[in-house]
Amino acid sequence: MDDDDIEDIYIDNDSSRPAPHHPVHHQPYKGVESPEEYKKFQYILIGILVVSAALTTVRGWELRRFLADFIAIFLVTFASFKFLDNEAFAWAYRQYDIVASRLRPWAYAVPFVQAFLGFWYLLSEGPFKLNLLAIAFVGVGGYGVLQRIRSREKLPTAGLSKYVRIPLIQVSLVEDLTMLALMAVMLALSL
Repeated sequence: MDDDDIEDIYIDNDSSRPAPHHPVHHQPYKGVESPEEYKKFQYILIGILVVSAALTTVRGWELRRFLADFIAIFLVTFASFKFLDNEAFAWAYRQYDIVASRLRPWAYAVPFVQAFLGFWYLLSEGPFKLNLLAIAFVGVGGYGVLQRIRSREKLPTAGLSKYVRIPLIQVSLVEDLTMLALMAVMLALSL
């Protein structure tokens, strides 16, 4: 393997071309916009809220604690969906993320980074540096989603997983905007 092959594997200037030395990419589950799929998504969000409230009740009620618990459960839950089929997630994520479209391994690393941030929130009350790091992480992702939506190009139709098949780009938009808002509140509370 020469240097050009290594560059092709890790730095991708042509997202339509599969990486060399790799079998055909696993195509993700097709996203479905149906009331049943949106209902599943609502149940997940309600479940995150209930688990977060229960965890905060056990740990002692305080706004910062609740926000940190909610962010933690939210991040870990959505990272878990991505872990179910990391190959399919990475393929779909590269279609709209500004970093993953150029740096192939980033798409595979995102669920790990997301889970790491979630566990960090779970073990802390959202310190200042954590909030800055998390805002940068979800901000870059959110920017890529908004840029792709504004471009009026055909949007990727990959689903979140085989269990919840809402288009991934819509889930990412909700995920990024929700996290940005909550993390900004956490940042303001830590000043």
